[in-house]
Amino acid sequence: MRRADNSQEKGDRLKKFTYVVFDIDGTIVRPVSSWRYIHEKLGNWDVLAHKYQDMFLAKKISYRKFCELDASHWKGMQESKIAGLFNPVPYTKNAKKCLLKLKKEGFGLIALSTGLQYIPDKIKEEIGFKKIVSNRLISRNGILTGKVKINISHGEKGKILKNLLDSMNILPANVICVGDSDGDVPMARICGFSIAFNSTSDKLNNIVDYVCKTDDFLEVFNLIMNISTRTD
Repeated sequence: MRRADNSQEKGDRLKKFTYVVFDIDGTIVRPVSSWRYIHEKLGNWDVLAHKYQDMFLAKKISYRKFCELDASHWKGMQESKIAGLFNPVPYTKNAKKCLLKLKKEGFGLIALSTGLQYIPDKIKEEIGFKKIVSNRLISRNGILTGKVKINISHGEKGKILKNLLDSMNILPANVICVGDSDGDVPMARICGFSIAFNSTSDKLNNIVDYVCKTDDFLEVFNLIMNISTRTD
């Protein structure tokens, strides 16, 4: 786990958490990638889309090009068809209930996702987040254009979060973050307390303050409540 900081400053921070920032795919909901989820549901992940991911990971194409290649597959489709694919997507165990309880306890909720808008739109409506930033497929008159608006690139969550918090006059030290992958490392580094949940990343596990032992979101909720109320 991350730095063992026993300073008074750290103790003071633990009393002042007011916001929690979450990753979405793999953290709040079960699919680890909304991009891949669409490809798998439409039956073309193994045929073409997997190749684009391999090219990106090998640094042969940029993240933007990777996203553009993915989005081009869906040009001309009804956006409602793509959105409908996400209707049965489940929350992780107890996530919805715990997120609503965090709101009731007075925490502001933020979500950052390099995934697409469909799950972010769903949780914004069903739970009510202060801010959600994600990437978005572009449509015109309900038809996908094959284009995508990149609001968060791979590796940019720390920068996006810092800018967002600055605009809201919130100190990163007063924010807890929860994520599951390498992409969440940048925001984990700047927050006052960081949690790995359903983690697929050794990098994340090695820098966070706490690695969850279960796949039950209740563990996240209980930890947040504990570190926000203790006085040591």
